[in-house]
Amino acid sequence: EPEFRYIAGAHGNEVLGRELILLLMQFMCQEYLAGNPRIVHLIEDTRIHLLPSVNPDGYDKAYKAGSELGGWSLGRWTQDGIDINNNFPDLNSLLWESEDQKKSKRKVPNHHIPIPDW
Repeated sequence: EPEFRYIAGAHGNEVLGRELILLLMQFMCQEYLAGNPRIVHLIEDTRIHLLPSVNPDGYDKAYKAGSELGGWSLGRWTQDGIDINNNFPDLNSLLWESEDQKKSKRKVPNHHIPIPDW
């Protein structure tokens, strides 16, 4: 099954990205309900992940500063001081290690792995 993911605001200062993802969601829902065959096919035959905001703290900081004062790194930091752009968990190593040790019972790689507590 095809799968795609759109993420807006990974840097936190991509205010426009959030609005575009929300408009895409609205468009897809309206067109699906209207029976648009391309959209119906897309929604029913594709795994779709839409994430309008990864870092609401950074988004808020960048939004308040405005586009004239917002630098490329302004909204990257969370309220707790974590750089959301560079601190994503490394789930690939966990998956590869599991497959290397033959702990996976599936014949194909499993892309649904839990996020570790650490």
